Amino acid sequence: MKNLEEVLDGIQPEIVVSVGTDFHLFNRLIDWVDNWLVQQEKRPTCLVQYGASREPTHALGVSRMSRDELLGLYAGAKVVIVQGGPGSILDAREVGMLPIAVPRRPENQEVVDGHQIAFTRTMELHGEAIAANTEQELRTCLESALRTPEQFHKSPRIGNPEEAAHFLGEEIEKMLGEPRHPEALRRAWRLMIARRNTQRNKPENIPQHQEPPPVKKPVLKLGAQRSIIQNRAEQ
Repeated sequence: MKNLEEVLDGIQPEIVVSVGTDFHLFNRLIDWVDNWLVQQEKRPTCLVQYGASREPTHALGVSRMSRDELLGLYAGAKVVIVQGGPGSILDAREVGMLPIAVPRRPENQEVVDGHQIAFTRTMELHGEAIAANTEQELRTCLESALRTPEQFHKSPRIGNPEEAAHFLGEEIEKMLGEPRHPEALRRAWRLMIARRNTQRNKPENIPQHQEPPPVKKPVLKLGAQRSIIQNRAEQ
């Protein structure tokens, strides 16, 4: 198996895709990316970090890489596509990318529950990601991002990883009154707390049974990014 340096051979891919390292397969996202790439007359360079899923057919592929390597590729890309997990979206935002997030779905055996669906929706409402729930939505986002990549670059929310994890954890806390996915958001909250403690290199401090405090339901504002994508799709 080739390492990242051998796969890239000096290339900075225009599109970087990451499915994470979960043992559940996420072939659906790789299929969508492959289907789009094969139809492009002038095919952009694309790297897929595919984890336990299948290797891409029409893109460069690597199973795993270090977090530093992944963030470096994100920073140099025009488009970043990630699974809808807290860590994945957080990593992209840390380097100033507005990621296209495709949530794994439990009914496809891609994840154990719906926390990625809830978290992706939450982050889109806060303007921190653009959700792509269907193959057509992903195609529309990709085409828009390549036409106007500046729309998919945004100032990093917070540069320090620990502070960023803390900030997004607080944002999830505010959303826990959301009636559609309260339990899924609670799972996302726990993942963010675990991530923050892991970054402190103190695994013994990760709260296994910590519950989020009760909060009031907030008034949500839909981010402008979704309108941008929809408007461009109509043109």
